[in-house]
Amino acid sequence: MSDAAERHATNLELFLDLVFVFAVTQIASLVSHDLTLPGTARGLLIAWLVWWQWSQFTWAGSAIDLQQRPATRLLVLCTIPATLTMAVSIPNAFHDSGLHETGLQDSGPWFGVAYMTVQLLVLGMQGTEAWRDAATRQAFIDYGSLASIAPVFVLAGGFAHDRLRVALWIVAALVNVVGALRGASGQWVINPVHFAERHTLFIIICLGEALVAIGATASDISLTLKVLIGLAAATSVACVVWWVYFAFIPRVAEHKLKHAGDAHRGRAARDLFTFGHFPIVTGIIAYAVVAKHMVADPTESLPISDRLLLVAALAMLIGGCLHIQWRVVHRLAPERFVAVVVAAAWLLVGASLPGSAAVGGVAVILAAMQSITWRRYQAGPLAAAIGNR
Repeated sequence: MSDAAERHATNLELFLDLVFVFAVTQIASLVSHDLTLPGTARGLLIAWLVWWQWSQFTWAGSAIDLQQRPATRLLVLCTIPATLTMAVSIPNAFHDSGLHETGLQDSGPWFGVAYMTVQLLVLGMQGTEAWRDAATRQAFIDYGSLASIAPVFVLAGGFAHDRLRVALWIVAALVNVVGALRGASGQWVINPVHFAERHTLFIIICLGEALVAIGATASDISLTLKVLIGLAAATSVACVVWWVYFAFIPRVAEHKLKHAGDAHRGRAARDLFTFGHFPIVTGIIAYAVVAKHMVADPTESLPISDRLLLVAALAMLIGGCLHIQWRVVHRLAPERFVAVVVAAAWLLVGASLPGSAAVGGVAVILAAMQSITWRRYQAGPLAAAIGNR
């Protein structure tokens, strides 16, 4: 069921997002310290769990104004210490598996306890509202019956060891996905303006992490001409990524969500935002890791691990855009596929390129791709329907 009144993100939700700003930084740190395939996969797993927790807040906040009622306002404020505990525990969440020889205590149990506490509280808030209306009750039962089990697997994984911990957290992630596939086809209370805005704000969080990583690295070393060149190259990619996403994707996705019928709005929200935005988020986080390494020494060629991660980042970022495009207009822009292939060739063939040149080349490729995509969008019927601004 739709909410006729347009509603925007509240100050309480923005305050909560500050915790997730830190969580994104922690995920980038986790990946940065272990660029092996298993290490990157573990970072992706943690990113999905954190993303799902943030999404749970967003679905609940779209159904009810979390700031308006004293009870929900207090509950959200009570979740912040636990959410921050979860974020603090991320870098050593896999400490027991020997990935980080830091001498610090394994924080997996703290991650599990904090994660389960927050998820069940937010699920309870969401369920209390959904239960009042017969139209939304069944959809929540379909989703909540599985979503309430997933954090239990996260808790159990926190107290497990090595591969069993990873396996249990993968099960938790899969249970959430199955729950979303089951439940989103029913009726949900979703405010399209609020829901779309919340996701665009999270993209800003991730882009902010990229800029912080670039700036913090540069501030730790002497500012020389080569560092400034690296800084400019790294920042240019972040700027182009901003253009790739904010040129029209938020408006198009919100338009699609607004015009989906009550019975289909949950599915559209799930596919366009909960599923569709995750690759974009992870792509930006992965780029932040590469940018941080490159700015530290812009004249050195990027190690193969960084170049592969950058290719993966571009594939996830552009893949997320393609997913949203297909979901909205059932077409795929060929220039986006070409951009991934050309960027991969540029990074993998040009192994001896200075890092600043490699990253700067990626900015040029993305800008060329987006120029073509933008012209296609402006000439199409969707732009006329939404209105070019």
